[in-house]
Amino acid sequence: MLKILDLFRDWWQRDRGIQIGLIRESSGGSLLRNFALALVALSFSFGAGNCGISDSHVKQCAKQLEKIVVDGLKKTDIPGCMFVVARKGQIIHIGSYGKTTYDSNAPQPVTNSTVFPISSITKNITAILVGALVDAGILHWEDKVRKYLPNFFMTSEELSNEMTILDLVSHSSGYKHFSADSLFAGCYDKQKILDAFRHLKQKPGEFRKCYGYQNIVFGVIGDVIEAATGEKYEDVVQKYLFDKMGLTESSAICLSYEASKFGYFKYLLSRFDYDRKKLGFFKAAWRLITLPLIHDSKQIVIGHSRFRDSTLILPEIGIFHKFPATSGVSFSANDFAKWVQMLANGGTFNGQQIVSQETFAKITTPVVQIKHIKEDDVTFVKSRYDRDGLGYGIGTFIGKYSDNGKNPHNILFHMGGIYGACAFIAYSLDDDIAIGFVGNFGGVSHTMFAEYMVNQFLDLCYSFTKIDWVSEELNRKKFIRGKQKYFDDNMTQKNPTPMRRGNAYVGTYTSPIYGEIKITSKGNELTLSNGMHQTKLEHVNGDVFKFPCKNICPHFFDAEEYVSFQSDAKGIIFAMYVSCFSEGNTIFQKE
Repeated sequence: MLKILDLFRDWWQRDRGIQIGLIRESSGGSLLRNFALALVALSFSFGAGNCGISDSHVKQCAKQLEKIVVDGLKKTDIPGCMFVVARKGQIIHIGSYGKTTYDSNAPQPVTNSTVFPISSITKNITAILVGALVDAGILHWEDKVRKYLPNFFMTSEELSNEMTILDLVSHSSGYKHFSADSLFAGCYDKQKILDAFRHLKQKPGEFRKCYGYQNIVFGVIGDVIEAATGEKYEDVVQKYLFDKMGLTESSAICLSYEASKFGYFKYLLSRFDYDRKKLGFFKAAWRLITLPLIHDSKQIVIGHSRFRDSTLILPEIGIFHKFPATSGVSFSANDFAKWVQMLANGGTFNGQQIVSQETFAKITTPVVQIKHIKEDDVTFVKSRYDRDGLGYGIGTFIGKYSDNGKNPHNILFHMGGIYGACAFIAYSLDDDIAIGFVGNFGGVSHTMFAEYMVNQFLDLCYSFTKIDWVSEELNRKKFIRGKQKYFDDNMTQKNPTPMRRGNAYVGTYTSPIYGEIKITSKGNELTLSNGMHQTKLEHVNGDVFKFPCKNICPHFFDAEEYVSFQSDAKGIIFAMYVSCFSEGNTIFQKE
């Protein structure tokens, strides 16, 4: 039974199983480096030039997409969204649709000033930020992480000593996809999450040889930025990006802080000790008193997702801001349009270089190549993204978008989708077009609406064979629901074995990664608690129970999770497996 649960967990989390070959920059001097980068760029651009798309055509495509999006909102579970389109020198379209929430007490129409969390598109913002700090001489791509974080530790002293800034932001740490995300989801504190890497294993040779998409490892770059600058991540983003580009409706703090003057007071109070040490008590106190009074409160969206056939309204729980550099930025449509315009313009906005041309070229040049993508991988739709030449640079994916292999166009892109948000950006430096889409429903396991609408726009621009992408979204909803039902039907047999009586399961179970989980009982009803959240267990079959994951991991809300108790030869329970806490195939041992 444990093996079945383990296999299901791998399947359910959509680990794409991507195998990567790493292309690392040569250290043989600037001439060799520039020559290598030029060769990569030449090979990437071969066969796909500017197709001469006119501004009027792009505007027409944006208008067509607007109609599709409005119709799509009526058919899907997504309350609200926004999308923006830009070209090298201008913003083509800014549009916001739907409402901020399904909550009957607080719905408001979404406007172009409404602020949406953009989840993992934050990685693209952080990549540009790191590039700006490199240009300023504050950071260097090959700097060792321990230069800034002496206590940084992952798996071994050797790995910890060798890991560089480039390793963090190119996902080449060698860990498998989404390592330690289960602690992120379980609301464990930041140090506990980082300590988990001491217990995670790596196969020999994976470091800088095998790509694994990361949230936590990438997020460490935020701590590096703070150590290098002596300032908070949100202040550095403001200084080097938001202020330079006039992004007045953007944020890198919890949205609940931005929504009211009292919320902003709570934010300043949360960082008062930092401000006191940096500015002195009286200046910090003056900020605490005065800034909330002049704070321009922002209209924000509420996150939503699905639990089986129900739509959930999700409270903000602030977990993204434990590692804000990986998923903590929020944009309004007005500001998002400026951002994608800067991307389409190669790092320049209104004549000002946000990052140098050399740095932008490095960020958008493949560091890794992606191979062996699964046939049913919806992120890289087979009919659209060519399987050859797909790669990841720094905070951006790089690939060719084609019509079943025909008429390929070079596209840079990044997805985002977690805890009540879905987002996607795509831009072509050849065709000078860029689009960004964000909705307040997610994550990726339940909706691909943002990506599908970006695909719809690209299909219209490039006159590709028609695909009904709204129908694709509805089919995905049916698929996810059917997948859960299939597993339920196979887990619950017609004549299930009864659970044990008495206190057979009761006790404290521990693991080096997660610490303690306690099982208590009241009659025949079992309760699981990890010290932060608790949930009742529902008997499934024999020593297997299930529970709604949202009860124990507010960050993972997809469906039920499973507990499987294990017994020895005498039939005595000695351990358990919890499917949502399976980092490193963890088995919790009973004390």
